[in-house]
Amino acid sequence: MRHAVLSLLVLSLVAAPLAAGSLKMPDPPAIELAEGIAPLPLHAVLKVSDDLQNTVSVVKTSPFDKLVYPTGAWTVALFEKNLPLVFEKVEVPKPGAPPVDADLTLEISIVRFEATVPHPAYNPYTATVVYRIDVFDRSGEKIFTQTATGNGQTSKGMMSGFKAKGLAAESAKLAMVDAARQVLEGLADAPELHPAPDTDAAPATPPEG
Repeated sequence: MRHAVLSLLVLSLVAAPLAAGSLKMPDPPAIELAEGIAPLPLHAVLKVSDDLQNTVSVVKTSPFDKLVYPTGAWTVALFEKNLPLVFEKVEVPKPGAPPVDADLTLEISIVRFEATVPHPAYNPYTATVVYRIDVFDRSGEKIFTQTATGNGQTSKGMMSGFKAKGLAAESAKLAMVDAARQVLEGLADAPELHPAPDTDAAPATPPEG
């Protein structure tokens, strides 16, 4: 009996199977940026393609099981929520909607996504994502581009099944938030995106006397 119990425990640690299917991600969080970052006085449009919205990342967890991460839709929701930290006005038109006249157009792409579901199951769940952002001005000229790599890791002991799915989702969330924070701070610091001073403005009147 004792041998059977030990065998079952070892099997749980090594296999920790996950049911196949789409992973349920937590709601995108508000990102805390570096101190001193304030929204730029610009109107920005986040251009979302069908390809990005429908992008999924498939990770094999065993010869018979896999996890499907909704990386595209979650990325769009994450940036839609947090871009107002960088720009005063942000719009996310639906795919196929008429062009919006804005100061900037932003295009986000997922260059790479990788995740590890550990065996044995008590090892950390990890994820890595690489985001790229391209920024275009009102004329359509690309004026800024950046890539950022985010990493996430979480572990809460031996878990399997639906509980393990939660750890997989958490590590993916941490990686995507890490990369998005770098992108947002890069946008805020980019000299190319800061409005030029108004050279036509009347010079300040020097004090009398």
